[in-house]
This record gives sequence, C-alpha cells and structure tokens, in this order.
Amino acid sequence: MKGYRIWAPWWMRATAAVNLAAVILTLMFLTGKGTGSLGERMMYIHANKTVVFWSWGSNLLAVLALTGVFAVLTRVLDSGYRPVLQMALLIWIIGAMAWMLHDIIQMTFMPALSQMFLEVPTERMAGYIIQWEALLGKLLGVFSCSCFAVSGYIYTAVMYRTDHFSNRVALYSLAVWSFVLLSSLAFRWSENLLPWLTACSLLLTVPWSWFLAKEIIRNRKESPVATEKG
Repeated sequence: MKGYRIWAPWWMRATAAVNLAAVILTLMFLTGKGTGSLGERMMYIHANKTVVFWSWGSNLLAVLALTGVFAVLTRVLDSGYRPVLQMALLIWIIGAMAWMLHDIIQMTFMPALSQMFLEVPTERMAGYIIQWEALLGKLLGVFSCSCFAVSGYIYTAVMYRTDHFSNRVALYSLAVWSFVLLSSLAFRWSENLLPWLTACSLLLTVPWSWFLAKEIIRNRKESPVATEKG
C-alpha cells in the first residue's frame, strides 16, 4: 500500500486543476443564475443549458476529487488517529453525497422545470420552483458546507498532531475550513451568495491541494517510511 505515495501528489495537483476550472466556470456562468426575478433566472437557465450543465458538472468533479484527497490524507497523517480520520472521512462523504445530489438535480431537473415554467408560467409552478431552489440551496449551502467544515477541522487537528507535517500547511487548512464554515452561516442571511461562496471555497482548496502535494513529496524525500506508520 506504500505505492500511494507515488501517485498521491499527482492526484492532488489534478484536484487543484479541476477545482480551478470549477471556480472559473462558476464565476462565469453560475453567479448570474441566482440574480433577478424568477422569470429572469428561468430564462437564463433555458438560454444557457449547456454551459450551466457543465458548470455544475465541474463542481461535481471537484467534490469527487477532494474526496480522493481526504482518502489520501487518511493514509498520510498519523496512523494513531486513523479511527478519528475514518470518522471524519465518513462525515465528508455524507456532505459530498449531498453536494453531488444538488449538482445532479441542477444539471437535470432544473433545466426541465425552467422550460416548463417558460411554457406555462403559472403561480403554482412558480411556487414549486421557488421551493425547490430553497431546498437545494440549504442542501448545498448549509448541510454540505457544514459537513465539510467539521471534517476539515478534524483533519486539520490531526495535521497539527502529525510530527512530519508542516504547521504552515495545517494553518492554511484551518483558514480554508473556517471560511467554509462561515460560508454556511452567511448563506442563512442571503441565498444569492451561494454561487460566490461556493466559488471562493473551491478557490481556497486550489493552493491547499497543491501544498499537500508538495508536503507529501517532501516527506517522501526526507524519509521513505515517515508517511507510513501503520
């Protein structure tokens, strides 16, 4: 199982690239989706089906890639805390599943609803869509981000307790997951902030993933057995 130290840095660099692409697509095509009246939002989704689809798809790929990063960290960090890390990984996976469910619905169900609303713009249909938007927003902005923050804090705490791990990386990790937690709180005040907060959170994970890759490479060079205690 020591072979993961060879491909893990490449996975983390690839994660940084995927997350950066997701940030760019989110800022370009999803931040405008949440503004304006319901009719304007539905017209935007209907007129930009393809780019909206791929923008949400990039977010889905980003969270899958990050899940792989946390799986690697479960092996890299101090094996004495592995049961705690496995619990944190489970919390992350629960949040990731909610995030992916949100993205899949946004990619498939919402475009169909937007077309139906534009064809038959009834008050009942409008209320139905608004309820879906509110539910999806809470699923991503509150539930998923809260799970990610809790899991991230646990991993960060173990980073501080791992002798061969840089405190600078752990400190930056603390900042990342603190921002994610604040994002979940900020969403309660304004639902329109969700695309911006999502983009900013993913943007912070770009250097985070890159730093982790460099940390694993450094540990591999300094001590071939340092990252494998169990």
